[in-house]
Amino acid sequence: MTATLVSDAADRGGDRTGPAGDRVLVTVRWRDPDGTRHTGRARVDAGTKAGERVVVWTDRQGRIKPRPLTPAQAEFQAVTMGATASLGLVGTAAGGYRMARVVLDRRRRRAWDAEWQEVGSQWGRAGG
Repeated sequence: MTATLVSDAADRGGDRTGPAGDRVLVTVRWRDPDGTRHTGRARVDAGTKAGERVVVWTDRQGRIKPRPLTPAQAEFQAVTMGATASLGLVGTAAGGYRMARVVLDRRRRRAWDAEWQEVGSQWGRAGG
């Protein structure tokens, strides 16, 4: 959707870190394909003058939304989320294995203790 700047996008200085470091928030106006007028605030390049046209992304209700991800950004997010999910699954499985091992080791120790008690009570008796 193409929108028109209502006022200059003045360079306000300040923090310019991050992906929107050289962009400022200004008021823009645009029309939907059906002719409905809208006004909203969008990030545009610093120094853009009033009356210039800029591209804005909107939802079905005509609200300004961030630009969709590029294919590279979408791929990076998918890989990152897949790796995170895999690590979470491996961590959960390792934790479950460890807990099962602790429970089974305790059970084995109790069984050994019971058998030693039984065998120990028979030591020293004369066999017949």
